[in-house]
Amino acid sequence: MLEPTTSANGMATQHVPDDIRDFILKHIASVPQIEALLLIWSNPEKRWRVSQIAARIYTGETETAKALEGLCANGLLARKDDAFGLSASEENTEMIGRLKEAYARHLIPVTDVIHGKSRGPRPTAETRLLRRDR
Repeated sequence: MLEPTTSANGMATQHVPDDIRDFILKHIASVPQIEALLLIWSNPEKRWRVSQIAARIYTGETETAKALEGLCANGLLARKDDAFGLSASEENTEMIGRLKEAYARHLIPVTDVIHGKSRGPRPTAETRLLRRDR
């Protein structure tokens, strides 16, 4: 089932499939994380250093290292000798491929899901009406 994603201006723009939304909510905490994950997924045999990833995803090394550590904690990457590589289950590897497609086609809705995690749940029309009645 597809759930509409709302852009910053409040208009429904695109749809993110529920399973991809759930994967993001469970595993991805930031745009640098999704960028790093998709970069490593694109070349899974390669071992990546923080500086290489930072240069490719246009973030600082501190932010990149934090993103990579989060992905390791979520079981998607593994760190060995200051280099990172894909360590996802077969199921998660398949989901990362689907996430790549969704991110390429629907950048704003996917990033809205990521950013929505930090904002918390948005009020619904019903809760806004209840507040107005008070």
